[in-house]
Amino acid sequence: MARKITRKNFYMEIRRNFGRFISILFIVALGVAFFSGIRASEPSMRITGDAYFDESDLMDIKAVSTLGITKEDVSAVGNVKGVGKAEGAYSADFLNIKNKKQYVLHVMSAMEDMNKITVREGRMPEKAGECLVDDQMNYKIGETIKLKSGTDDKVTDTLKTDELKVVGKGNSPYYISLSRGSTTIGTGTISGFVVVPEKTFDLDVYTEMYVQVAGAKDLTAYTKAYKEKVKTVQKRIEAITEERGKIRKSELEDKANEKLAKAQKKLDDGKAESKQKLEDAKKQITDGETQVSQAKEKIASGKSQIAAAKQTIDTKQKELDQAKKTYQNGLKELSQGKKQYEQGKAAYDSQYAEAQAKIQAGEEGLVTYRAELDKGWAGYQTLLNTIEALKAQAAGGSGQNPDQENPNQDQENPNQDQENPNQDQENPNQDQELLQKIQVMELQAQETKKTLDAKEQDYQTQKAGLDAAKQKLASGKAELDQAKAKLDASEAKLTSAAASIESGQKQLDAGKAELKAQEQTLQNGETEIAQNEAKLADARKEYEDGKETSEEEIAKGEKKLADAKEQIKKIKNPKWYVYNRSTLVEYDGFGENANRMRAIGKVFPVMFFLVAALISLTGMTRMVEEQRIEIGTMKALGYGNFSIASKYLGYAFLATAGGSILGVLTGEKILPYIIIYAYEIMYPHIPKIYVPYHMSYAVMASAASIVCTMGATLASCYKELAAEPAVLMRPPAPKKGRRVFLERIGFIWKRMNFTWKSTIRNLMRYKKRFFMTIFGIGGCMALMLVGYGVKDSVYEIADIQYDEIQLYDGHIFYKDDVTKTEKEELKEYLKEDTDIQTYMDARMQSVTASKENKKRSVYQCVLGNPDIVGKYEDFHDRKTKESYKLTDNGAIVSEKTAKLLNVKEGDTINLKDGMAKGVTVKIAHICENYMGHYIYFTPQYYKKVYGKTAEYNCIMFRAKDGYSEEQVKKAGEKILAKDQVLTISYLHDIKDQLDDMLASLNLVIIVLIVSAGMLAFVVLYNLNSINITERQRELATLKVLGFYDVEVAEYVFRENILLTLIGAFVGVIFGKVLHLFVIQTVEVDAAMFGRSIYLPSYIYSFLFTIGFSLFVNWVMYFKLKKIDMVESLKSIE
Repeated sequence: MARKITRKNFYMEIRRNFGRFISILFIVALGVAFFSGIRASEPSMRITGDAYFDESDLMDIKAVSTLGITKEDVSAVGNVKGVGKAEGAYSADFLNIKNKKQYVLHVMSAMEDMNKITVREGRMPEKAGECLVDDQMNYKIGETIKLKSGTDDKVTDTLKTDELKVVGKGNSPYYISLSRGSTTIGTGTISGFVVVPEKTFDLDVYTEMYVQVAGAKDLTAYTKAYKEKVKTVQKRIEAITEERGKIRKSELEDKANEKLAKAQKKLDDGKAESKQKLEDAKKQITDGETQVSQAKEKIASGKSQIAAAKQTIDTKQKELDQAKKTYQNGLKELSQGKKQYEQGKAAYDSQYAEAQAKIQAGEEGLVTYRAELDKGWAGYQTLLNTIEALKAQAAGGSGQNPDQENPNQDQENPNQDQENPNQDQENPNQDQELLQKIQVMELQAQETKKTLDAKEQDYQTQKAGLDAAKQKLASGKAELDQAKAKLDASEAKLTSAAASIESGQKQLDAGKAELKAQEQTLQNGETEIAQNEAKLADARKEYEDGKETSEEEIAKGEKKLADAKEQIKKIKNPKWYVYNRSTLVEYDGFGENANRMRAIGKVFPVMFFLVAALISLTGMTRMVEEQRIEIGTMKALGYGNFSIASKYLGYAFLATAGGSILGVLTGEKILPYIIIYAYEIMYPHIPKIYVPYHMSYAVMASAASIVCTMGATLASCYKELAAEPAVLMRPPAPKKGRRVFLERIGFIWKRMNFTWKSTIRNLMRYKKRFFMTIFGIGGCMALMLVGYGVKDSVYEIADIQYDEIQLYDGHIFYKDDVTKTEKEELKEYLKEDTDIQTYMDARMQSVTASKENKKRSVYQCVLGNPDIVGKYEDFHDRKTKESYKLTDNGAIVSEKTAKLLNVKEGDTINLKDGMAKGVTVKIAHICENYMGHYIYFTPQYYKKVYGKTAEYNCIMFRAKDGYSEEQVKKAGEKILAKDQVLTISYLHDIKDQLDDMLASLNLVIIVLIVSAGMLAFVVLYNLNSINITERQRELATLKVLGFYDVEVAEYVFRENILLTLIGAFVGVIFGKVLHLFVIQTVEVDAAMFGRSIYLPSYIYSFLFTIGFSLFVNWVMYFKLKKIDMVESLKSIE
C-alpha cells in the first residue's frame, strides 16, 4: 500500500513540477548530446572516410622504386605475408593549354582491383587515346586534350599518343580533397587528374605499385589497429626490397651489358662504315680535284686558243674592215671612174665626130698641103737643079764653080726655082747676070727652102697635130677603153672583193660564233669547275665535318660507352620507397581534422557537460529543499527514508536518464552529421556520411549525468532526512540578513532607493543561488566566448603567418645536378626579371631536433644574406613584439618548436640529419610562428656548427608589390621553365589550403556557439524558474503590499540583470582562461593557434548572453503574473 502511494506521489510530483522535470531532462539531454555528439564526431569522420576508401578499394600501401617496378616485383610483393593484392600502375605529369591558360595534368592508368574511379558522367576509357578527366576541371565530354611534356622529353616517350579524347568525368579516391598535390613542371601545382587505359602508356616498367593489406578493410582507417596492421605489412615489404633491388640491379646490368655490347658492335660497325665512307669521300674528292685540275688546264689551254683565235679574228676583222674600207673606197673610185668614164665617153662621143671631121678635114688639108709641099719641094728641086745647071753653066763659062761660092744657095732658097723657073731662060746668056741670077736664085732657093722647111715644119706640125689629134682621139679611145677595162677590172675585182669580204665576214662571224660558243663552253666549264670546286669545298668541308662529326660521334659513342660502363659500375641497388596512405593528397589532413575534433571533444564538451550537470544538480537540490515539509510529513507518517528518497531519486533518474537517452539519440546523429557535412567543403567526393552510435560515449555521458544528478539528489535527501519530522514540517528559517559591503560605502548606499537596496541585499542573502547563477551564466558566456575565440585564434594564423611573419612569395628549388655556374645563370635571369622584386639564396632541409627525450622534425633554414632577411622573415617575440636579428652567435627557433622541445633562449638542442652525426645548436631567440617548425641560421653560424659551407638548394623570392596570386604564378611559370629549376613552392598555395581547412571549421564553431547559446538559455530559464518558485511567498507579499505586476517583475528582473552582468564579467575572465586551455589542447603539433580573442567576439558573446537573459525574463514575466497572492500567503503550519 505504501509503495503504491509512493509511486502515485511520484507521478503526481512529475505532473506538478513538469516544467522542472522537462528543464532537467532538456538540460541533461543538451549536455549529453553535446558531449557524446562532439566526441562521436571523430570516430564518425573516420568511419565515413573508411567507408569511402573501402567502397573505392583504396590501396593501403604505395611503393615506388628509383629504377621502376617490374611485374616480377609486383608478383614478389603479392606473395608477402599479409598482402591481399598487389598491382602495378603508371603515372606521369603533363601540361595542357586551354583558353590561354596552362593546366598541369596528372595522367594515371586505370587499375583493375584498386583505387576505383567513380564515374560521374560518361564512361571509363577503353582504348588508347581515350581518357576520363577530373570532374573538378572544366573539360567537356568529346573534347580533345593536347598534352605537352613541360620538359625536353617528348610526350610520346611516355605515352603512345599526345592527344586524349575525353569520354568521361569522375573522381578518384587518390584525391579526397580539392587539392591535387604538387609537381615539378608548369606552375608546380597539379590542376587535376586524367585516367587512361594502361595500354596508353609506353613504358617498360611500372612507375609505382599499390598494395592492399589483407584484413585492413575490416579495420577503420586512421585507427591504431589499422595503422599497426598496415605498418607490419609495410615492414615486410621493405624487408624484401633489398633482395628485389639486387635482382633489379642484376637485370639492369645484364640488359645494360647486352645493350652495351650491341652499342659497342654498332660503334665498331659505325667506325668501319664511317672510315670506309670517309675514304670513299676522300677518293672522290681526290678524283674530283684531279678532274678539276685537268679541266682547269683545258680551260687555260682553251682560253689561250680562244685568245689567239680572238687575236687572229681581230686581225682578220681589221684586215676585213680595211678591205671593206678599201672596197668602199674602190666602190667610190669605181663610181667616180664610171662617172668620169661616162663623162669622158660622153665627151669623147660628143667630140669624136667633130674631131674625126676635123682630122679628116685636117688630113685632107694635109694631103693638099703635102701636095703643095711636095710641089713646092719639087719646084725647089727644080730650082736647085736649075741653079746647078746654071752653075754648071756658069762654071763652064768662068771656070768657077758657082756651088763653091755659094754652096748652100740651093738650100737657102729651094723654092726659088719654083718661083722663077724660067729665069735662066730669060737671062741665059749673061754670066754676070747668070751669077747674079744664080745668087738670086740661090737666095730664092734659100728662101724657098726656108719657106718650104717652115711649111714642112708646119706640115709636120699640122701632121703631128693631126697625128696628135688622131693619137689623142685614139688615145682617148684607148684611154676610154683602158678606163673601161680598168673599171671593168676594178668592178670585177670589187665584186670579187665583196664576195671575199662577205665570205670572210661570214667566216669571221662563224669564227666569232664558234669562239663565243667556245667562250660559253669555257665559261660553262669555268662555272662547272667553280661548282665542282664549291662541291669539292663542300665535300672537303663535309668530309672534314663528317670526319670531325664522325670522330665526335665516335668519341661521344666511346664516351657514352665509357660512361655507360661507369654507370653500370655505379648501378646501385634501387632505392625503394614504401608509403602508407599518408602519401595521398590530404589523406592525413582528413585524419588530422578528425583528431582536431577529438581534441575539441576532450575539452569543450566536458565544460559544456559540467555546466549542464551543475544546473541539473542545482535543480534537484532545490526541489528536495522545497519539499522538506512534505518529507517531514511522510517521515512522521512512518515512511522509511528509502521510500521517501526513492521518489526524488526516481524523479532525478527518470529526468536524467530520459535526457541522456534523448541526448544520445539526437546528439550522436545530428552533431557528427553537421560537422562531417561541414568538412565536405574540403572533401566533396565522399558520397555518404556515416554516423553510427558510439555506445562508449553514450554510456560515459549518461553515467556521468545520472551519477551527478543522483548523487546531488541523494545528498540533499540525506541532509533533509537526517532531521526530525517536527523540524522538517516547519518551514526553514529565513536567511539572516547581513549588512552588505556596499552599505559601508555611504555616499553610494544613501543615494539608492528601496528597490535597489532590496535587490542588493537579496543577491547577497541567497549566496548559493547567487554563485550558482553566476557560475551558470558565466559558464555559458565563457563557452560562447571560447567558441568565438577559437574562431579568432584559428582564422588569424593564416593572415599572421603569411602576411606578417613570412613576407616572401615562395621558394625556387634547384635540381640535384645543378652546377654553380647554372645557379649563377638563374640568379642573373632573376635579376633581369621585372616580375621579381628581390631574391635570396637559402638552404631548406628537414632535420630532427631533439632535447633530452623529446624529438621533433623541423625545417633547417640557412638564409644566404642576413642583412636583407627582414624582407623575407619578420623575427619577433609574440608577446612583447620585440624584433630579433639573425646573428652568427646562435639560431632562431619557432615558438611551437621550442614549446614541444621544452627549451628557452640560451638553451642548446641537438640537430641530426639522417644518419649523420648530430650537432649542437644554441638557441639565440624564440620567434612567433604558427605554421610548421623552423630553425634559422646565418651562413657563418651554419659553418661554425657543421664545419662546412652551406650548399644552397633553393632561392627565396618576392614578386613585385601588389601582385595577385595569378600574377605570382605566371611569373613562377617562366622561372619553372628554366632547366635549373626542379619546382616552385608558393606560400599562397599553403595559405589557400590552410584557409580551405579552416573554412570547414566554420560550421563546427557555429555549432559550438549555438549550443553554448542554447545552454545559456536553458540555464537562465532553469535558474530563474527556481528563483521564482523559491520566492513565491516573498513575491506574493509584494503584490499584497500593492506592487503592480510590472513592479514585481522589475524587482526580480533587476536581480537577474545584475546577475547576468556579473556572470558575463566572470564569463569573460573564465572564457579567456578556458580559451587558452582549449587552444593549447586542440592544437596539433604542426601548428600553433593564435592566443587572441578580438573585441567583436566579446561583444557578440555579451550581447547573446544579455539577449538570452532578456528573453528569459520576458518568459518569466508571465509566470510572475500567475502567482496567486492568497495561496502563497496561506499558513504552512
